[in-house]
Amino acid sequence: MEVSLPDTDDTHDAMADTTALIRAAIARAGQLATLPEIALEVMRVAENPQATGEDLDRVLSKDPTLVARVLRIVNSAYYGVRREVTSVGTAIALLGFGAVKSIAIAASLTRMFRGGAVGASFEARELWRHSIAVAAGARLLASHIEQVDPSEAFLAGLMHDIGIIVELQACREEFIAVIGAVCADPSLSFRAAEEQHLGASHEAFGEALCVAWRFPVALQRVTGYHHRPMQLPPHERHLSAVVHVADHLAASTGLGYARTVDSGEVSAAILLALGLTEADLEQTAAALQAEVAEVFPMLNGEV
Repeated sequence: MEVSLPDTDDTHDAMADTTALIRAAIARAGQLATLPEIALEVMRVAENPQATGEDLDRVLSKDPTLVARVLRIVNSAYYGVRREVTSVGTAIALLGFGAVKSIAIAASLTRMFRGGAVGASFEARELWRHSIAVAAGARLLASHIEQVDPSEAFLAGLMHDIGIIVELQACREEFIAVIGAVCADPSLSFRAAEEQHLGASHEAFGEALCVAWRFPVALQRVTGYHHRPMQLPPHERHLSAVVHVADHLAASTGLGYARTVDSGEVSAAILLALGLTEADLEQTAAALQAEVAEVFPMLNGEV
């Protein structure tokens, strides 16, 4: 019996074509809108194990507008600080280095989700609302999981669908076709429509963007694997798995644009890997509406 082997040259060529497509899209998106350089510098400082709170304070102080936004968020009811915080240094002392880093990046992300309507079916602001719901849910879930820092989970939730913004900015006509396809066929998965019209999914675009921004590997993995966290090695999957669960919870509560989320329930294997129970999910889902009602205006400068 003759066995037919896959043409490895064709497979390699297809992968190379996809990589080139993604790189070109990232370059085009970067010309349209990206995070401010100060936000990228904040992330680089935060990832330096020898950096101190003073280093982070010094970087942020270069942008008084960002400092004002960070302090407004820190002083919101969401963080429950008992006295007014008037400096980044005090914010770091009270909330921690990681939390202030996440707040600074979150405050910078908002601008990337402005505008971007595709007819009546898609609006970037509603994707931002969904991302905030995922961030809030991930932060709540992380409080039950020793391996995941809540502030890191919050930022990961905000970032998870950033690849869709790349598609919207750099491949607009193809993205419009994706939206049209999923509207016409409710059974069609968003990622299948992306593969058909764009040649890659928002996971691939998002991961490539985080690599280009030199974001930490954990955030690269979240953007690249939040729909399939169990494909990651066990030591890398916790943050992506938390965002995956929060993604489903946000979709089930109808918060923002959630057509990107696959139908069906979270697998038992993922819950087991995270040590979460159905009671944890129910508790988080019950709190989500109120959390988003508080966080959405906070990040959009409405409070």
